[in-house]
Amino acid sequence: MASLVARVSIVTRAIGNKPGTGSRVPASRGFTLMEMLAVIVLIAIAVTITAVTLHGRSRGQLDAAAQRVAAGLRDTRTRAMATRKPQWFAVDVRAHTFAAPGRDPRDLPAAATVDVTSAAQDATPQGVARIRFFPDGSSSGGKVVLSEKGRDVEVAVDWLTGAVTVQPGATH
Repeated sequence: MASLVARVSIVTRAIGNKPGTGSRVPASRGFTLMEMLAVIVLIAIAVTITAVTLHGRSRGQLDAAAQRVAAGLRDTRTRAMATRKPQWFAVDVRAHTFAAPGRDPRDLPAAATVDVTSAAQDATPQGVARIRFFPDGSSSGGKVVLSEKGRDVEVAVDWLTGAVTVQPGATH
């Protein structure tokens, strides 16, 4: 029995777990569950912010382009009423541009798909669509739909009143 106690004493001394001795081997310290969860949460927040920033930039460009188209349409309507002459707003689908009368053409987002619905008599050369505004503020009516990455924004012109509205379309 004495020999067994001696062996246990030698083994525990070699491991360094014998109480009262100053030669303890430091226990290897791992990460606690809380530390691991904190790191995972920080990574998730960083990924979310990056994804929202990248997606939001594209969405912002599409919305901003739709607002510029709407402003051009409203400017065309105002010109028609001020000059008492019909005015045309043009969208060149091939060149990805639009223009109000008396203004330089403005670019649409290159990645966006442009679909224009307008009156047939206001159509000009292939790929160019026009929406006409009359001196009383009414129009030929129509709509410009900008699509990008499964998201649509529609700029509509009411034919009776000439009112211009911007509406987010369906996401698909």
